[in-house]
Amino acid sequence: MKKQIVLATIATLATSSAFATKARMNALGQGQDRGSFYIQDTRNVFRNAARINQANNYVVTEWGTASTAASSETTPQAEGGFFKNTGSFNYGVYLGSNVTDQNRNVTITGFADALGGNTIGTHGATTLQDRANDLDLFFGGDMGVEWGARVHYANGSAESATAGETEKKQSTLELGLGMVMGDLNAYVNYVIKDEQENDGTTTAGVKREDDGSLNVGLGYDWMDFTFFADYNKQGSEFNAGGTAVVDTTEQKVLTIGAGHTQEISSTSRMFTDLSYVSTSAEDVDGADTTTKVEASTKALPLTVGFETDATSWLTLRGSITQNLFVNSLKVKNGTGTETSSTRSNSTGVNAGATLNFGKLMVDGMIGTTGANRAGGSVGDRQGVLATDNLMTQVAVHYWF
Repeated sequence: MKKQIVLATIATLATSSAFATKARMNALGQGQDRGSFYIQDTRNVFRNAARINQANNYVVTEWGTASTAASSETTPQAEGGFFKNTGSFNYGVYLGSNVTDQNRNVTITGFADALGGNTIGTHGATTLQDRANDLDLFFGGDMGVEWGARVHYANGSAESATAGETEKKQSTLELGLGMVMGDLNAYVNYVIKDEQENDGTTTAGVKREDDGSLNVGLGYDWMDFTFFADYNKQGSEFNAGGTAVVDTTEQKVLTIGAGHTQEISSTSRMFTDLSYVSTSAEDVDGADTTTKVEASTKALPLTVGFETDATSWLTLRGSITQNLFVNSLKVKNGTGTETSSTRSNSTGVNAGATLNFGKLMVDGMIGTTGANRAGGSVGDRQGVLATDNLMTQVAVHYWF
């Protein structure tokens, strides 16, 4: 009887530790924004909305700043929400997530130097209205095929007391759809609208708008492996006034790979994934085509992570990530001059832990991000971070 109780306890711990937060995702070397391609985690609902059917009846809070800047691994932003089951359906409300915000507030991943530090959608538009108070609504069910939908909404405005200035506005609308049918899963996340307007400057009509940002992908489970493919496009146009588009940016990322989960023991798990990541980006000054810059990277990142239930109240995890063999950067400027190089310092090491207090769990993570590691603040390890950074994150979640 005692043996059965011990086994049941171990099974419960293994299950609970598999549902956590951005801190867990980063500690295991995964993308913090949309979650993992193959590791089961509640964060995956931002990639595939149908995952809401596999994790419900919990509350989660992510500690961070109240800054209006986009959340990143090194500067996390406060966010959180709850997910609940009711009959045959599941629903959730999440506050503060700014995955869509990455499309305009994050430097084109890995190309900060090549593009002169230009940031998607800002390009001198420092007076545009910041986006804040993001809201995500989830709804899903299981009718033989698990399905789910996510609607992301943000809206804000501000009036200036300065003479001659009127109002700044911002609005965002994104739709996410997903399905899980046996071993197959597929998803699409599309930005319907993401605009910032500023009628309050001396030049009327300053505007930034999203140019059809899209994320689609699919995955297939076979034994202990998951094979995945993901395509992510981000685009932005900035108009400094009048009718001419003076700056556009675009980034496309294709990720193809496989992940493997191995149960080392009843309390320990090992995660390994290898993927090919091809990224292309361009920045075009509409007023001067000679300033056009095109850049591309190719990488083969390998990630090895582990997780173990050290005691009944403590789960430990860690990971190491590095680009293998393929790790190149090519840049072509407006005059046609092309340069290529092999990026260095692609290694990242992270560690984390979960403190278990019954249904209440506290996650923590600390790690380093190599300047050219196979990762990035856009998530999904789509590129690189601009500099070496120290990451720290804390989150709390409660199952009810």
